[in-house]
Amino acid sequence: MNLKKPPSHAISGVFVFLVLGIFAVFSTVMVLLGARAYKGTADRAGEHNAYRIGMAYVRSMVRGSDQDQSVSVETEDGIPVIALRNVYDGETYVTRLYVYDGMLREWFTEEGEEFVPEFGESVCAMDEMNAAITGQLLQVSLRAEDTWTAVDIALRSEVMK
Repeated sequence: MNLKKPPSHAISGVFVFLVLGIFAVFSTVMVLLGARAYKGTADRAGEHNAYRIGMAYVRSMVRGSDQDQSVSVETEDGIPVIALRNVYDGETYVTRLYVYDGMLREWFTEEGEEFVPEFGESVCAMDEMNAAITGQLLQVSLRAEDTWTAVDIALRSEVMK
């Protein structure tokens, strides 16, 4: 019995390597496209988080300090400031919310202390803030990355005049 080996073809080896090569190229392209899509999504989420964090922070600070004549909007050294006054142990303290040097900041001091914007604690990245009180409504708008977001906060207590 004489068993002959079937003839091998060079084309079958090339075909296997060609299929593997095409698979490798398409896999690499898919990974690159996926990474690019993820980066875009992560960047957009980061921008939106700044808006949400800034607005949520301002809203919660104002609501937490909403007592009779405790909320006011002022301008100190040309910077719009939301001033929240509270009394602790007979002393009046002011929490100032403002945007300075690309950051939303909070500064807690005794009333009457000189305003030094650099001393505020950074909350999140923000470019600009505008605030106004109309009746019982505090209107705040924040700008980050050339996009404005706004919130209206209904004040439950008497507004400082």
